[in-house]
Amino acid sequence: MQLNWIKTHFGFFGNEAADNLAKQATKEGTHLHLQAPKCHLKKMLRNLSLNKWQQDRESGDTGRAIFNILPKVTLTPGSWSRESILFATGHDPFPSYLSRFRLPHSDICACGENGDPLHYATSCHMTLSYHFTKPSAENTQLWWKSVLSNKLSRINIAKLISFLIENENLIKQPPDATSSSDSDPDFSPSPRPQTYGLRQFRSSILRTLISPPTRI
Repeated sequence: MQLNWIKTHFGFFGNEAADNLAKQATKEGTHLHLQAPKCHLKKMLRNLSLNKWQQDRESGDTGRAIFNILPKVTLTPGSWSRESILFATGHDPFPSYLSRFRLPHSDICACGENGDPLHYATSCHMTLSYHFTKPSAENTQLWWKSVLSNKLSRINIAKLISFLIENENLIKQPPDATSSSDSDPDFSPSPRPQTYGLRQFRSSILRTLISPPTRI
């Protein structure tokens, strides 16, 4: 047997026959039905679920705060701590959330402003030790993304949330719409000792580290 390379099969009977059979097979070939492998089905179902989840997320009416920060759904766990999640969602311990369930009578902070996460993180005089730079209205969304994507900022958020939980009676406006800060402008809770890099929990040991409010 001898094999030789030729420039084209035109004019050679054997090559022409093979070429015609190949073309015929593309039009009249037998259809084979093979079962899809399990891994392919799992991948297909996962992609369908993610697409449906993304569509529901984009068209939904709830969860807009988190959607503005994390618009794309993913199965990869995030690096947020419990405190970061509470801060981003605006849930407990903020009066703006608890007032929906009438736990405090009002969503107003004891200092007289709306008790939402942005207020305590940027302007409330009782949380001065944990303040971030207050963003302008047009940069608020970028501010949220920047703060929650920075590790040191998330550590500061964890300290802020722990402080608010342990001093919840100080940040809630009393039922008579008056507070200690109204009668005494110098009243403010003593900040907790700074322990950078350590997550602080609600424990009796840490509560003893908080000095009682000083009244003049």
